[in-house]
Amino acid sequence: MTAPSPPQTGSLAPEGEASAAGAGQAGEAARRARPLHPRAGAASAAGNRLAAMLLGGACVAWTATPLLHTGLAQLALFVAIVAVVAAALRLAFADVPQPEDQYFLPGYLRTWLTFLQFLRTPAWEETAVVALLWLEVQHSLRAWHTAALGAGLLAYLLTTHIAESGAEAAPLLRRHARLLIAGACLLALAAGFAMIPASAAGAGSAILRVIAAAAVIAATALVLPGRDPSS
Repeated sequence: MTAPSPPQTGSLAPEGEASAAGAGQAGEAARRARPLHPRAGAASAAGNRLAAMLLGGACVAWTATPLLHTGLAQLALFVAIVAVVAAALRLAFADVPQPEDQYFLPGYLRTWLTFLQFLRTPAWEETAVVALLWLEVQHSLRAWHTAALGAGLLAYLLTTHIAESGAEAAPLLRRHARLLIAGACLLALAAGFAMIPASAAGAGSAILRVIAAAAVIAATALVLPGRDPSS
């Protein structure tokens, strides 16, 4: 009678070692995937929000100087200030959650949540831009001042979009680089032509028309989408 053969454990040892090694590699990959500095994202978001608030205030101050005392100008200034302040408050309270069921909440909490909903519903930034442009129209001709306001308003809208969406600023600006360059060139061209006094018909005005047409064609070529070189 033959003795029973001992259990074969040699084949199980490599499997256990392999599973342990796989678990170790997974844990190492998870540790690498974790952000090293979790506060960096919060600091970047706070910086973007603060930049948007400062740009909004700077645009209001830039447009309101010198102060006009006409009815339409004062109304536009009031609307712009209210819209910029409301947009700043919306950015400041962007991380406050809004619960769906508010029936059993106390009255003061429902009032607070209603106020937050009021801040998050209207398009405050667009309202501020329209009011500031209307306020700028009330002033006398100041071409370069208006061009600087246009650049400031564009920066205000872009910074607000970055702060609200949490997108990275550098990739976003790279994707829209041609459009931004074309807009800046047309803005500078418009300001320069506004500074030139009207002249009689002749060779000079014809040259100006050719320069303006060439600038528009160049801007259009920059804006039109091209073939992706990576495809």
